[in-house]
Amino acid sequence: MSGRRSTVIKLPISPDRAGTRAGNQAQTLMKGLSLLRVFSAHEQYLGNKDLAERTGLPRSTVSRLAGVLVKLGYLRYSDHLGKYALGAGVLTLAYPMIASLAIRHIARPFMKGLAEEVKGQASMGMVYGTSMVFIETSRSSKHRHTLPEMGATVAILISAMGRAYLARLSPAEREMAMKQLREEDPVHWGAHSRKADQAVQDYHRLGFVSSYGDARKELHACGVPLRTRLDNEILVVNCSVPAHSLRPGQLENVIGPKLVAVCRQIDFACGQP
Repeated sequence: MSGRRSTVIKLPISPDRAGTRAGNQAQTLMKGLSLLRVFSAHEQYLGNKDLAERTGLPRSTVSRLAGVLVKLGYLRYSDHLGKYALGAGVLTLAYPMIASLAIRHIARPFMKGLAEEVKGQASMGMVYGTSMVFIETSRSSKHRHTLPEMGATVAILISAMGRAYLARLSPAEREMAMKQLREEDPVHWGAHSRKADQAVQDYHRLGFVSSYGDARKELHACGVPLRTRLDNEILVVNCSVPAHSLRPGQLENVIGPKLVAVCRQIDFACGQP
């Protein structure tokens, strides 16, 4: 995760006392959640200074909120490092959500079959802010690259999964999403916004989108949004293959169409026409 500061949303607060109290409680909740969001697999331990820089909150506020989160089990504190890490309590929040995703179990055999056939990996994800979060992944037994764990994220703009998500949005929704990406992910916007625009055209022409090493240079990938939604949330399946193993045109002419067919099988199994 980058070191840029997260935006702290300011809520409108009613002038009456009850409204003020509710508004303050909402603000406190948002600030506490913002602390949890800045941890990543690459930055497992963060101190008060780190948390303050990444959230834009005062260090005194960070210290107070972190103490509460430790008591609740959502953070743990290392005396040796003098830093915080996510606690086991976070898993108790995530597990019910993951366990309830029946579509993961429906899609798994189809994704595994595709991964084995193309000697790559197939993943399913959904949007979270300016990123896509993985909720299921299957890998070929011959695929040696690191498997993205459940809960791992990848930026929308650089990934086939993210570009497929953008392509599935209505024009009005996509305009709003691109505005958010321009404001909140400027690092990727300059180099990849045009590729995202091209991906939308590719989706309407081919039924899938592509990414050639933008997320990971050693992997080329294609992505397809499912017709099936999760409480109106768009779900996307992607398929990535080691770049060195691909023949010219194989991603566009073979793997992309195979992914489209697999996604239609998943949709049919979920009751979508």
